[in-house]
Amino acid sequence: MRQAVASKSQPIYAGFEVMQKHPASSKTYKSAGASAEIGRNPNIRFQFFDQDANAAYQCALMWCITGDLAFAATAISILNDWSATLKKISGLDAILCASLGGFKMANAAELLRHTASGWERADAARFGDLLTQVFYPVIANFAAFANGNWDTAAIKLMLAIAVYTDDRSMFDRAVTYYLHGCGDGRLEHYIYATGQCQESGRDQQHTQLGIAHMGDACEIAWRQGLDLYGAVDNRLLVGFEYTAKYGLGGDVPFTPDVDRTGKYRHAVNSERSALRAVYEQIYNHYSRRRGIAAPWTEKAAEKLRPEGAPFQADATGYGTLLYTRPERSASADASPTPLTVLYAQGNADGIMLDVVPLASGAAVVLERADAAQDRWAPLATGLTARTYLDRTAEPGRLYSYRVTLPSRHSASLPVVGMRGLPAGWHARNDGRLNASASFDGTAFILTADGALPPDKGGAIFSIEHPAPPGATLTAKLNPLVASGFVGLGLVLRGASPAAEILLHISPKAGMPEHPAWSASLFERTGAAGMKLAGQAPLVSPTIENGRLADPLWMRLKTGPDETHASISVNATDWTEIAKAPTPAGALTLGLYAHSGIESVTTEVRFEEVTLVS
Repeated sequence: MRQAVASKSQPIYAGFEVMQKHPASSKTYKSAGASAEIGRNPNIRFQFFDQDANAAYQCALMWCITGDLAFAATAISILNDWSATLKKISGLDAILCASLGGFKMANAAELLRHTASGWERADAARFGDLLTQVFYPVIANFAAFANGNWDTAAIKLMLAIAVYTDDRSMFDRAVTYYLHGCGDGRLEHYIYATGQCQESGRDQQHTQLGIAHMGDACEIAWRQGLDLYGAVDNRLLVGFEYTAKYGLGGDVPFTPDVDRTGKYRHAVNSERSALRAVYEQIYNHYSRRRGIAAPWTEKAAEKLRPEGAPFQADATGYGTLLYTRPERSASADASPTPLTVLYAQGNADGIMLDVVPLASGAAVVLERADAAQDRWAPLATGLTARTYLDRTAEPGRLYSYRVTLPSRHSASLPVVGMRGLPAGWHARNDGRLNASASFDGTAFILTADGALPPDKGGAIFSIEHPAPPGATLTAKLNPLVASGFVGLGLVLRGASPAAEILLHISPKAGMPEHPAWSASLFERTGAAGMKLAGQAPLVSPTIENGRLADPLWMRLKTGPDETHASISVNATDWTEIAKAPTPAGALTLGLYAHSGIESVTTEVRFEEVTLVS
């Protein structure tokens, strides 16, 4: 880029001229000053933060391109001011507030830290603390409750923070959510096989925003040696082609859809609107790096060339400057010591391993060990396929897996999986829901659809275990749940199919955006249906702004005559919801879930599950 600008090589130089003229690219840029709190909805100075984020990023780029230290000094001043001042990010839209400007500041920091910019080491470290202590907590649970562009914004910021702070676990978490998350920001949840996107029926501006965030995430991964761009048969490109074609006046198919939250339904494609400055990156990756045709993305890039500034801090912009590249080998600018990321998901047939391919295309070695990870052995060598099913895994036994390069200079973080469920546990699907269950060593993961709640005659999907006399079942709910109509909790069943007790967690019907949540105890004693034995509202910190925000512990404690249902926010101080007669006969205790959305599943994670007598 620096050489192209110096030689005025086109079209890169034209892209540079566009950025150079922008007010945020000035070495004399004047910040309005940092503040202790920024917020979005209600708004608290986030506009000034975004302006400073643009300036920090663009001045850092200007420094790297021109070598003029005055630009570096301006960017450093902005980052130092905010890292010394900002303590809180607030509001209903806090995730967007953090992710958009935060991503640009993190990238500015990378440019400054790894060049002779004059940024003091202590100041660079303090900025890292700002990212991990102020920004990361806001995005730690992504945004499964919202449209997908929220999720994808959080993913790209999490990747940027992970790279800046060298946090492998955080990096893996973001990559795993991109490929396997429960919310709308998961690749296959946001971009369908046809290219239609989750927000295509909402409006084209948010759709372009969402896929642009995904492109940023893929570029970060590529620079670390991973090929997220190619995931699911180049699904990202499919989404860009569909969106570009429609934006340029072409006809595209549209299927009425409902998202993973159940809140957003679209019957037709939204009206066409202006193209955003997000196409050069994708065109240059697929067509120039990889040699894959991207005709509509190319046309969109040509129409916008040279790409200019983004809207506010929504994207990086200036793609002609940043991403124009000659044709060359796919791995030329990927990391020479790549990271590897692995995901494990158990089922009845074995344990499915999902290997994120290397940008270089090199083969990897898949290794397996027992849960203690004290002896690793190759399971598959020369592996280039993304998925591998370990059919040799014994049911009910935990295994650890990792991926290594043939040189063994790099290995993925270990992941754990189990074929089927632990001994004694069995799945029950009375309503024939689309459902599954697995155990990953720390959590039971239940996935199920189901339109009606159990107190309205709906079915639930559960996993259950025989309960000894006086048994107590305790479980911690992970708040990362997508459906806004979910029902979940603990179940106690007696010998009679009509005898059961449910400790039921759910949002209030008719309030999809910011609902009230409650914990209810239902009992069924016959064919008459469910009876409410007691109910209590869920409040902060479990629920914030109508959203699951913090873990919730649930407990069913059986006795010879009565069963007590309780909840806790810390696993120490318990609040009893109600009690009900213990069903007669042999008992089973279990965990259950249903999405509350017809034909759309949701995922619920139950952690720290204990069953004691």
